[in-house]
Amino acid sequence: MQLTELQNSGRYLVVAASLVIILAGIRLGSEILSPLLFSYFLAILLNPAINALSRLHIPRVLGILVIVSVLIIVILMIVATIGSALQDFARALPGYKQQTIDIIHQISDKLAQRNINLDLKSMAEPLDTSSLFGFLTSMLTHMGSATSYVFLIFLTVIFMLAEAPLLRNKLVRSMSNPDQQLKDLERFVSSVNRYVALKTAISLLTGVLVALLLWSQGVNLYLLGGILAFALNFIPNIGSILAAIPGILITLLQLGFSEAVFVSAGYFAINMVIGNILEPRVLGKGLGLSPMVVFLSLLIWGWLLGPIGMLLSVPLTISIKILLESSPSSRRFAALLGSGRPKAEVEAEQAK
Repeated sequence: MQLTELQNSGRYLVVAASLVIILAGIRLGSEILSPLLFSYFLAILLNPAINALSRLHIPRVLGILVIVSVLIIVILMIVATIGSALQDFARALPGYKQQTIDIIHQISDKLAQRNINLDLKSMAEPLDTSSLFGFLTSMLTHMGSATSYVFLIFLTVIFMLAEAPLLRNKLVRSMSNPDQQLKDLERFVSSVNRYVALKTAISLLTGVLVALLLWSQGVNLYLLGGILAFALNFIPNIGSILAAIPGILITLLQLGFSEAVFVSAGYFAINMVIGNILEPRVLGKGLGLSPMVVFLSLLIWGWLLGPIGMLLSVPLTISIKILLESSPSSRRFAALLGSGRPKAEVEAEQAK
């Protein structure tokens, strides 16, 4: 009995040590793994559209070029909009500096009336727009230098999409149990496609509502606020909070405190309705991940792979969960990542 317990303990130590080595390798190779993983999930998302064009008797190579070209055009339009908005913000910085000083003085005076003596006025003295202007200029420069990085991603996506029709035969030859393993792979691809497609639609709705909210209040950079809300909504839990901060601050600097409070309430209402009512209803519980696991995966993948890891945290965790479920010996670990719902309910939902 003691020998068996020692063997089990040794096995767990080996697994833990292997996990540490794997995580360290991912961390060290994040510069290579991040674009590869992003390309992989992007190829999974685009493949159904290319298959649909193939059913319309459009050659696959032409379909790949059409879909990728459309996506590149959309991204270029978004980048151009962001660049124009940042330039407008840089031009408005001197006025925002004076408004920031006025707001700090007002807050300091109100605190002094309540016998709270904080020297906030000294905070306004070192405010210098030149450093922030330099930061914005540097950001625009980095956006231009990222072209080669984006080109590498799209080139990888094109090769992956071109190789996709041959992948099934290769997997069948390499798998020990093709029927079950292909079934798990198809479930993984279906889960990722469903999540990304619905998350994109929900994020687009969030971005449109935020842009309309800011536009209705006369905020100049309403398009930038909408784009940030769309992009950051892909980051679970904290993305919508991060997206609200720039919009509220710009409203405060441009229009004043009361308008900023109204915009804050608008952000809260949008995120409450979409995040707590619409998104769970549309996405459902089919992902099978508990909220705590989603949050922890955001932290872990973000630490391992950076911003791309935060964007891909949910699909990556789904893939690990499905991988663990495919083996009887690791199925209990997959249950720890799950939502804790009854097994019959989960199986009925997956069968739909």
